[in-house]
Amino acid sequence: MDASAVKKMKVQELRDELEKRGLDTAGLKNQLVERLEEALGGGDGDGDAEEELEDVPDVEVSAADAATLKELEKKDDETKGAERNGSEKKKELPKPKPTKEEIEKAKAERRAAAEKAEAERKAAAERAKKEADEAFVKDLERRKERAEKFKLPFALSEQEKARIRNVGAEEKFGLDKAADASVKPAEKTAEQKAKEKADFEAKLKARAERFGDALKPLPKPTPMFTNSKRPGDSIPQPVAKK
Repeated sequence: MDASAVKKMKVQELRDELEKRGLDTAGLKNQLVERLEEALGGGDGDGDAEEELEDVPDVEVSAADAATLKELEKKDDETKGAERNGSEKKKELPKPKPTKEEIEKAKAERRAAAEKAEAERKAAAERAKKEADEAFVKDLERRKERAEKFKLPFALSEQEKARIRNVGAEEKFGLDKAADASVKPAEKTAEQKAKEKADFEAKLKARAERFGDALKPLPKPTPMFTNSKRPGDSIPQPVAKK
């Protein structure tokens, strides 16, 4: 048995080996290991040593010594447990505060993320506006085609004209690319009224051609009273002659 094997032995195994050799079994593990190593240092093949060991009387361990030994072993285990707990606490130490470079880097990352989100929001708004403008133009085109089909006037409001210019679809609906800013509001209103009147008359004419005599106005009713007299009017009294 070599020294490395002795160090790997447990306390009870050391005591058993020491007891076989008639040596003292009291003490801590380190003491037991040293005692057994000293006993093994003389060599197992020496007959005189064996005879000397046989002459050594057995030593009985008292109950007090055994209790003391157990108490020492318990303290040794507690010491090892405290060391393990201390190493675990060291692992749970708080992280060090971030450096100035790390803080600046985190700020730059947050700023880049905010700029990216803003760019995505603007792109989504532009796509939504484009889709709405396309839907508006398609709706006007359907209205224009329907008016041409039924030979009805195709009228646009000022709001629709402004949006058509904003979209850039003036040519599709026969509008100028820009509104005439030189026209005064009063002249513009008169022009609008004239156009509305012409559109209304054209619409009536188209409906008359389509439905015929059904749209002719009814004859005016014959008035029941003449001379602009109506029930309730006062009757003129004769003037007395002087």
